[in-house]
Amino acid sequence: MATSSNPIITFYDILLDPAAFPISPNPWKTRYALNFAKVPYRTTWVPLSAVAETRNSLQLPANRKHLDGSDFPTLPIIRDPLAAMTSENEVIVGDSFDIALHLQKTYLSPSSPSKLSPDAGKQRQLFPAEGNGTVALHRAFNAFVDQLFSQHGALLAGFYMPLDPRTADSDKASFVRRIPGVTKWEDLEIPRGSEVRKKMLAEFESALDTKLGPCFPSSATGDEGKGTHGSGPFMDGRQEPMYADFIVGGWLQFMRGCLPEWEEMRNNWSNGKWGRLLDALEPWADVDGRDGVAPARR
Repeated sequence: MATSSNPIITFYDILLDPAAFPISPNPWKTRYALNFAKVPYRTTWVPLSAVAETRNSLQLPANRKHLDGSDFPTLPIIRDPLAAMTSENEVIVGDSFDIALHLQKTYLSPSSPSKLSPDAGKQRQLFPAEGNGTVALHRAFNAFVDQLFSQHGALLAGFYMPLDPRTADSDKASFVRRIPGVTKWEDLEIPRGSEVRKKMLAEFESALDTKLGPCFPSSATGDEGKGTHGSGPFMDGRQEPMYADFIVGGWLQFMRGCLPEWEEMRNNWSNGKWGRLLDALEPWADVDGRDGVAPARR
């Protein structure tokens, strides 16, 4: 437990089924970034039905909007008392991208006054070049990846999310309220093996391959022979990840936990590059407070 002499970041993640590995894509972006920054943190697991209440209790407005313009309160959030060493008050941040910027500025930048991260001031950065010229590109990439997976993957995987049997009915009702035009949970199902699903899967595979695939090496040894990538597993063949890799990784964690066709996506789509990327991100995928819970559909 944190004390005044041992402050620690509190990270709020969404709890669905306690027996399942976490799957929420935006919290995963933050978890990757926290592990990458090597700052001390602990997870507070928030039931889906308590997300809005949690944001309200921290005086954070909803950070997203539904298609109809109504508020869409979601996670992650961090409460950072460590930053009080360099500012007057505890810092509370309630958006995954803003959290990454906060971690970069406070703990990884060479100009950061904080030395809590052992990698502060070193070459490893969430945003290369200390964010100079790369933050805006990352912001656009984040929106692009969110749209790509929301348009295709979320529709195919959402119905199969692992929910807590004790709260499944209320959780389903919460999800239904989030989606304009949907009146009941069963409306979200796209039956396995149906022609509609096959068509949607093919469109998803094609969209990933043509729109996102060129950003990543096509083989375990990279595309160095083509002169377009280095030999590493991350974006542009880099040897170390940056936040862009964590953006994609967050959505791959969601697909791993929900998509019935995950093994096919992991091993065969785009010549297996999505599985290779997720494997390469494993060193930054530690999950605290979930002892004995193994990743799903690995």
